[in-house]
Amino acid sequence: MNAIKKIPAWLGYTILFAVITSTFAFMFSLTDTSLIWSFDGIAQHYPILVSFHDMLLHFIQHPSQGLTHWSWNIGMGADQLTSFSYYVVGDLFNYLIIFFPKNQIEFGYSFLVLLRLYCAGLSFLLFAKQFNFKKYSLVISTLTYTFGSYALYAGLHHAFFILPLIFFPLLALGIEKIIHNKSMWWLVLATLITFLSNFYFAYILGLGCIIYVIIRYFSVRKEPWFNFKSSLLKLIGTIISGIALASILFIPTILYAFKSTRIKNVFANGYLTYPTSYYLNLPGKMIGLGGTFNFWLLIGISGFSFLAIIYTLSHFNKYKTINAALIISMIGILIPAFSSVFNALASPSNRWASLILLPIGLATAIFADHLTTLSKRDLTIFALASIGLVILVWICNGFIFKVHRHDFSEYFLLFILIGILFAAQFFKWRPTTLISSVLVLVTINLISLGIGFYSPDSSGYSKGMLNKNVAKSYTQNYYDGAEKFVKPKLKTYRTTIGPKYHYFPDERDNFINTDYFNAASNLPMILGTHDIASYLTVENGFVGKLERTLQNNQFTPNNPVAQNDYRSSLENLFGVKYMFVRSDKAQKSLPYGFKLVRDQNHQPKLFQNGSNVPSKENEVGTVLAKNKNALPLMYTQTKIIPQNDFKKLSVNDKEQALINATNVTKPISGIKSVNYHSKTKNLKYTVDFDNTNLITNQKDLDKSDFAKKANQMTSPNNRYASADKIESILEQNQNIEEKLQKQNQDGLHYLTRDALGHSIPTELKIKHPNSTKHAELYLELDGIQGNYNSNYQIEQIKNNRNALNNRFETKFAQLNLFRKNISTYNNGSFVLTASTKGMSNAVTQLGTDELSNYIPKKHALINLGFSSKARKQINLKYSDITSMHFKKARLIVVPFNKEYQAQIKHDQKNSLTKLKTHNNQVSGISHNSHKSVLTSSIPYSSGWKLTIDGNPATIQIVNQAFVGGVIPAGNHKIKLTYQTPGLLIGKIISLLSFFVILIISTIIWYFKKIKVND
Repeated sequence: MNAIKKIPAWLGYTILFAVITSTFAFMFSLTDTSLIWSFDGIAQHYPILVSFHDMLLHFIQHPSQGLTHWSWNIGMGADQLTSFSYYVVGDLFNYLIIFFPKNQIEFGYSFLVLLRLYCAGLSFLLFAKQFNFKKYSLVISTLTYTFGSYALYAGLHHAFFILPLIFFPLLALGIEKIIHNKSMWWLVLATLITFLSNFYFAYILGLGCIIYVIIRYFSVRKEPWFNFKSSLLKLIGTIISGIALASILFIPTILYAFKSTRIKNVFANGYLTYPTSYYLNLPGKMIGLGGTFNFWLLIGISGFSFLAIIYTLSHFNKYKTINAALIISMIGILIPAFSSVFNALASPSNRWASLILLPIGLATAIFADHLTTLSKRDLTIFALASIGLVILVWICNGFIFKVHRHDFSEYFLLFILIGILFAAQFFKWRPTTLISSVLVLVTINLISLGIGFYSPDSSGYSKGMLNKNVAKSYTQNYYDGAEKFVKPKLKTYRTTIGPKYHYFPDERDNFINTDYFNAASNLPMILGTHDIASYLTVENGFVGKLERTLQNNQFTPNNPVAQNDYRSSLENLFGVKYMFVRSDKAQKSLPYGFKLVRDQNHQPKLFQNGSNVPSKENEVGTVLAKNKNALPLMYTQTKIIPQNDFKKLSVNDKEQALINATNVTKPISGIKSVNYHSKTKNLKYTVDFDNTNLITNQKDLDKSDFAKKANQMTSPNNRYASADKIESILEQNQNIEEKLQKQNQDGLHYLTRDALGHSIPTELKIKHPNSTKHAELYLELDGIQGNYNSNYQIEQIKNNRNALNNRFETKFAQLNLFRKNISTYNNGSFVLTASTKGMSNAVTQLGTDELSNYIPKKHALINLGFSSKARKQINLKYSDITSMHFKKARLIVVPFNKEYQAQIKHDQKNSLTKLKTHNNQVSGISHNSHKSVLTSSIPYSSGWKLTIDGNPATIQIVNQAFVGGVIPAGNHKIKLTYQTPGLLIGKIISLLSFFVILIISTIIWYFKKIKVND
């Protein structure tokens, strides 16, 4: 035992960390899964890490070229530094990936996850040591801090989300040292690495530190050694110093973030309070996995930490500081506005709750320190609080102990812990026996918590992890090998993927029923296919503005371009040359100008290479569609559309006008401004409803399945026990049918369900079908408003169905329905699908509980594809909603004729010759007999500089989103060069800060030395 006592706390933590993670590794080995999430892990984080590995390797081989460049493989093209700053560039752990060969990056990814997790514990241990806790208390509290539900979930789904667990204790340690008149350098260093790593975390941690400082001020303000003014000045100075040192990365990234696609939506997504189910789930989230995961709330602490919170609260006056932090945290969890403020005034995400682990960790250490001196009062409170928690969970689940099945083991371990504490006092255990027993139980508890997350027997989280050693093959087979055919032919052109090329049908078909849906992914960036889509938290705001202006139906802040909703002219403007299409979708409508690439037998050229894309049908492969109308990366236009004229055009006309002329902010002398004449046409249509299954009279009822299956509780002549109820249902359906016909007389305005909750199939019959030949067809919706059933209405619908089945709900069944209704909520989501011959598409409203991509959709422009044949009707269906209202619904055709083709050829002919792209540079030669506008599809950034024949020229934003400029008549050598905006000033500030801090440090050291000598 004496030998054990000599083990330092960090070594004890390390040993137990290894034990716990070994059990996790064994579980992952049994399930043959990796630490890469099959959603954002493989689609977002893994490809970025592979790209970062290549960046580091290139820098080592060519250090004079710098670490980052403009990359042509990030969607439409983007700055590597600012695009990756949220993920890898500022995360110092990621630089270790260079020590892993490229074929071992999957292992390196997993290693870095565990390394971050380990360092999170070390960081807390370093912070907690200053409070003179006992060794075993430090070990216990550090373990519980490290292996809480936040780290177990967030760390394995978004590896860099562990970083706040590392930085917050370091920042708090730096604050403590300043408060106690010690070294300022801890806080400088902590601030530096925080602002280097991730501007989002820096914001959250900054708010957390402000709260920490306020709480600590009130706890030490009366201490004789505390100097408020001195401490405040030191805090401000050290934080500014840390930020200044980090300017080399922080300034470029924050400049980019402010101009990105992160749209400022309704504050807190419109929530004043969370849904009732959120609050009902809170008690169950305290320990274990808890209920439904929503609003990014993860608590899931160990039973020991739960008792620690009870201990500090029950000794309130003694631990006011810890209790203040805990109470503020508890209040914050209850209020959406609090979470929204921490989430940069955006959605009410509880990611900030990772900060709560710090005061919980301290409470755990305090409790551990007093294990051997607990009173009978303490033990009684523990028992009552634990029983109270169980009762509260029971009540909140509708008087049913309905919890996650693995959570039973967590409650069981909690009561075993209480039993140990009672036994230790009753039987007068030796302190070492009690401490050893508790340490073993805590270790088992944390192992159990981890297994709860990643054992397929206890949760579904393991199913979301990618199989082991699959990431590399998944990447290589992303296109079934078709990229090898495409890449040599691409040059400066781009690609996209076809309808439902990559998606997850088992998880997504149920709520997004559209041929156009694709799962966002960054894998193309490491395959060099120049896919127009990218899946990043911070995207180019100028491109996002264009996509919103043209109402790209697929737009989200994380993936603003997607596949451009397969709109023909948008694909042309973006230079899309090839489309990768699933072979089973080859007969679907393709954008105008796209033709399938065929083999020697005139069959679609098929690529099959063991694709990892799931399919409900037989094994399929990839075919290619080539676009003859793709516009060059850079070309010249002799006609312009000034912004004021451009704004007056309809959305479809804006898109088509950009083929004919270049949109610029204002008229340019010597270049003709055109008055674009619309080629689009509005189609007349009628709204028809399929009333086959709408039961409005006794005759319909007798023919229905309800009549055939109804319990014949009465005589055949009086089949239904409640004639009045039946009459009421029939009357409701009659009123619904009448309202539908009346409100949709002059176009689509209203859709609804019948009295039984069934949607009524709706068709838009086109009056002149021939108008849709050789054209793209669009459904434009304005003033979209969705309506949802209240819990009472849901109950009425069920009662209506029961009445037609001649069944009646028991009071117990009604109680169950009440439980279900109160535990669910309408989040405002819906899917409206429109289908026509050869194509279907949908407008999808994500719910208010969607924390990254929620955008209220009051308008939608749904592309129903190009067809050379006539289309007679459009079928509509919707889900997750009771009824829908529209102020206006228009059918629009966009014809593609010889005039359009001639304009495309004209634009292609005006391409710059000898067009070449390099890192940070594009060059070519213009040939035009008139003054013209350089037009490109290179995303605009203030970092681009233009020279004409070696002379500087002014950059212009063209077509809302891209780099352009004015080119004189004649032949000219055009060159665009790029430098990350803010990088130079960031370097200067960081360098000056370093020298200023070095000088000040030297002066302080010198005077201290003199003082000591005196």
